Amino acid sequence: MHRWQPTAEQKAHYETEGYFILRNVISPELAAELRGVIRNVIMLPEPGTFVDIDPRNPMEDSPQGRIARYRKLSNFCVQSPLLWHNVHAGATLLNIARYFLGDDIIVKFNSCFLKPARTGSATPWHQDNGLWRDGETEPFNFWMPLEPATRENGCMQFIPGSHKTEIIEHVLYSDSIHGELPREAVQKMLKKHGVHHIELHPGDVVFWHSSMWHYSPPNQSEQSRIAVAGVWTNLEILKTSKRFWHNFRWAMKNGEVCTQFPPEPISMENENPEEPKPLPRTSE
Repeated sequence: MHRWQPTAEQKAHYETEGYFILRNVISPELAAELRGVIRNVIMLPEPGTFVDIDPRNPMEDSPQGRIARYRKLSNFCVQSPLLWHNVHAGATLLNIARYFLGDDIIVKFNSCFLKPARTGSATPWHQDNGLWRDGETEPFNFWMPLEPATRENGCMQFIPGSHKTEIIEHVLYSDSIHGELPREAVQKMLKKHGVHHIELHPGDVVFWHSSMWHYSPPNQSEQSRIAVAGVWTNLEILKTSKRFWHNFRWAMKNGEVCTQFPPEPISMENENPEEPKPLPRTSE
């Protein structure tokens, strides 16, 4: 496998802004196939235990109502061979991750993010490692839309350069769907650094640092937005973790893509695991 190398521009953008984008990583035809896999699952009456209900969910018992119920399928991709072999353990994407992580690559998290037309809710401003709360800062994150991601349908927003901050303690507001960065701090960062709207075509991929401050607004358009995302890591990073996760799967060993399915799990025991305290709540 020819080793991928970032261009000087991509490398500089990742170091200064905290992210970079690659276009046409998979074909539009493959993106449509993967989108079909996800749509088939979310239309089931009971799609499984890996779903997060969307707070704006209309709860209609119809095919379109079922599509609108969910905001996320967590740990779903290890159950779908087409997604796994083409994305999280896909040779093209792993070749990019290899530059940052070396020849032994592990999938830490895998998810499908759903933002249905008209009902898809916002994802609050957060840092990924601020939600993980395991002390890790060097895993490599990616997000790939399977439908166009535009300003109108809730594309991600990044605060450029925010990856250079420390990990900020996240909080819960009365209307939070999960932990988020303090809203006052977000407004200060936006005023200082501005925002980048990450508009992407199906099959494009954005890669970012786990300390990046990012957000996506609600989808009030007529166009849904389905995406696949994940986090890769390696054994050296995992050894520094304060927590023990159960999601680890091998994606590459010694520079060779792992083709086993179901993916091979990794058994790692943390000698001193820490269960994080509940996130603080605020009355604001």
